[in-house]
Amino acid sequence: MNFLQKILLAILAASALSAQTSIEGTVKDPSGLAVVSATIDVYGPARRTVKSDGEGRFRIENIPAGSYRATAVADGFALRELQAEAGKAVEFQLELAAGATVIETASRTKEEALHVPFLVTSVSRAELRDTATASFDEALRTVAGLQHATQGNFFTRVTTRGLRDTADVLTLVDGVPLRQLNGSADLAMIPVTALQGVEFVKGAASSMYGRSAIGGVMQFYTVPEGGPKPSGDVAFTRASFDTYEGQGGLHLPTRAGRVGMAGVISRSEGFQRGVGRESQFFTIVGDHAFSRLFNVRLAYMGSDVTAGRGSIVPLANGRPMFGITREDNFGIPGVRIDGNLHSFTGKVDSQLTNNLFLTNSFNFNRYNRHFEGGITIVPPPAAVTKGYSENDTRQDSHLNDTLLQWTKNQGNVRNTLTAGLTVDWGNFDQASPTFTGAPTYRGPNYNVPVTNVNNDPRGIRGATNTTFYRQNVLSFFAQNHLVWKRISILAGLRRDDFEQTLTRTDTRVTAANEAGRWSPRIGGDVTLWKGEGGAVVAFANYARGFRPQLPGLNVQNNVVIPQLLRPELTSNTESGLRYQGRFVNAQASFFNMRKLDGQRSFRSGPEDFIFVNATTRVRGFESELRVRLPRGWSAYGNYAHHNARHIEFRPTLTQNFSGNRLRMSPQNIAGSGLVYTVGRFVWNGGVQYVGVRPLRDNVFQSQILPSYTLLNTSLSTKLGPIQLVLSATNLSDVYYIADDFSAQDAGNPGMPRRVAMQIRYRF
Repeated sequence: MNFLQKILLAILAASALSAQTSIEGTVKDPSGLAVVSATIDVYGPARRTVKSDGEGRFRIENIPAGSYRATAVADGFALRELQAEAGKAVEFQLELAAGATVIETASRTKEEALHVPFLVTSVSRAELRDTATASFDEALRTVAGLQHATQGNFFTRVTTRGLRDTADVLTLVDGVPLRQLNGSADLAMIPVTALQGVEFVKGAASSMYGRSAIGGVMQFYTVPEGGPKPSGDVAFTRASFDTYEGQGGLHLPTRAGRVGMAGVISRSEGFQRGVGRESQFFTIVGDHAFSRLFNVRLAYMGSDVTAGRGSIVPLANGRPMFGITREDNFGIPGVRIDGNLHSFTGKVDSQLTNNLFLTNSFNFNRYNRHFEGGITIVPPPAAVTKGYSENDTRQDSHLNDTLLQWTKNQGNVRNTLTAGLTVDWGNFDQASPTFTGAPTYRGPNYNVPVTNVNNDPRGIRGATNTTFYRQNVLSFFAQNHLVWKRISILAGLRRDDFEQTLTRTDTRVTAANEAGRWSPRIGGDVTLWKGEGGAVVAFANYARGFRPQLPGLNVQNNVVIPQLLRPELTSNTESGLRYQGRFVNAQASFFNMRKLDGQRSFRSGPEDFIFVNATTRVRGFESELRVRLPRGWSAYGNYAHHNARHIEFRPTLTQNFSGNRLRMSPQNIAGSGLVYTVGRFVWNGGVQYVGVRPLRDNVFQSQILPSYTLLNTSLSTKLGPIQLVLSATNLSDVYYIADDFSAQDAGNPGMPRRVAMQIRYRF
């Protein structure tokens, strides 16, 4: 019998193991009461996930006989693990915990947050629902050291550890990367109200995820939770700025799987005059286990957003000029952005043996966008155009990811080896007309032109150039996680080889480059103390990340030449402590991160830029705390100190900005909140502080933006299946600058006070 015949017989034998048995049991708290909606996972001859019902019971049917590793976890409880035999009942007794105890994003598999050697944060579905979360800063308020901003009413960014490009932190939606070919993530396509949960992992993670994971990974879950019975909810929200929103979700269990779906429809006039936004979002997932060798998941996600462009505010000494308010809009009337996203995913899981698991997923992603933008407002005496630009883009990207995981438990030792191969390819086409003869404007009246007064504010439309960009990435990786008694060691390595080409219709010159990068990752933790009430763990890690930068075509002395920028590289060293107990969860870490060859722009004129590479360094401290207090009270707090500076930034022979603090990077960021639960009511109160920040880092004496403090509150009550939530953000109506704009002396205002009322019905 040859090798191929043996493999075929093994597959046939495994498939013949029909679903003739089950695992059932109960989940209880320390007092013996049922734990509702606990998540139970079993690993062995088959891999399954179920939820406990209203009496804490669960049943996993149609699985092969054998021994299984079973885990159970729920909000407010620590993870518990047992050995289970198919056909026999098991009972989980969960211990109380002050925060989330399981994380999936760090290593692409569920694991105890206590023993993940990185700074990790989870936000539960209940937290998001009880506060009627409507923005990313609310959804991520418990994550230390983050800033949130939106440019021109559309481009949303999350800044961490001095990294402020949307391509610096990889964004995942239900396990699928949300990114353009340049690595950027268009967060505007994901409505925050659709989120069912959030995970955030700090530090470079390219060894697991490849490009764009140079500063961390944040994962958004949008599919409703599963359970033993059909369930769902619908909600309607009415909020400030003439905002209306409807949303809903549905979970339907089947004999060997489930169907889950969710959708959001919203419209808002926005807080700036003449600016509105309409969006539609829908996701649907179907899971079905045909056999242990053939578990299939099919998913679709679609999003469509239309938004008017907001304006910016010219600044002097860090404050708005000429009495300009955040509601003022000096943009060109009717200018807008239309984006639509379609994502299709197919995934097949195979439990080859009790210890060996294989999964393969394929994703096709189409992203189309019509962009009209550019609003240049700078302090006098400069007179500038409004910088109008326009383009139509279409991107098709494909991702095939194969992952093999081997897990071995023997005595006090558990070893998990994960290896994979990723093929990532796509194309990006962009058509951009040119514009000349645009009027120029000078403050304080940015609506009255001073030159070309009879021309359209956009300028005179000229020829259209089309850019064609292609990218191929081939990657392989391996990671091993060894746990022995109180010691855990993780080591991983990834190799990415990529090639890129860029052409343009107005020239025959091609910009093409190819390169490869190794991304190592090593970490470990040791349990310093473990008692009945909790454990203290010390952890440390070193990781590197990379991101290829798009090639370009530049004109110098009337000659078109390729511009080939080196890939950005980051390295991060970190060490910290973590405590997990019944009533307190806390973690803190020190880190030292360096970014090489980061692309930076230098303004050489009112509307001209020079692009160069810069080296930056960020050192800092980050900490998070969650406490469960008596009598229905709980609290959270976080604090981060960042020292972010350029090590080398020389845009010209005469300009040297080395040593400057990174733009928009505060040294101190903090947040805290209280939650009080009594009967049917849940009250939340929170405060967020962002310290002073330099507006720019490509001048010798930058304006310094003042610090700001935001107050948020919400009150939720449940009346049977109905939940009512009243919430307010920026309660004191602070006028602050949330982001800069294209390295000029102007900024984007933050959102004024927002009040919302939401009603939700669960069934």
